[in-house]
Amino acid sequence: MLEPMEWKRFWKILEEAYREDPVDHFEALKERLRQLEPDELLAFQARFDDAVRAANLIALWGAAHLINGGCSDDCFRDFRVWLVGRGRHAYEAALKNPDSLADILDGEPVDGFGLDMAAVRVYEEKTGRSDFYERLDRIEEELPPPPPEGEDFDFEDENELRRRYPRLCHLYLIPEEPES
Repeated sequence: MLEPMEWKRFWKILEEAYREDPVDHFEALKERLRQLEPDELLAFQARFDDAVRAANLIALWGAAHLINGGCSDDCFRDFRVWLVGRGRHAYEAALKNPDSLADILDGEPVDGFGLDMAAVRVYEEKTGRSDFYERLDRIEEELPPPPPEGEDFDFEDENELRRRYPRLCHLYLIPEEPES
């Protein structure tokens, strides 16, 4: 049975491919993945999916809600794809403290721009086959994603957002009016 890619190699591929522009990032990741064999593409995708699942945290969802001005289930998955694409250091820092995202953001919403599709596109180019997900299912457990972990809170409560994410609020919320 094929195993997921070793973490160090996985993060190295992502970090080498990172580009500021989402379209350039996607294309650079595909270019980097073209160096892999088909089985390695599957192993990369299994590891990518592991990282996205591990980021299913309510605290991170609250940050995504603040950053994107709202965040549905699908939007949160795209956000986690974007976060994985930013590389190991940004990813691990955000899992520990989502407010650390203020170090890498500029006040604009974020989008994963399909980074989680790069490996399948390259696999199909290389092999001419469409069995990527069938083969990936043999690597990954076929379980529904677990619910987000952590203490739930109201993402619409600006006071709570300011308490949890002071630096992100500085970038994404209108400053509070001083009391007279």
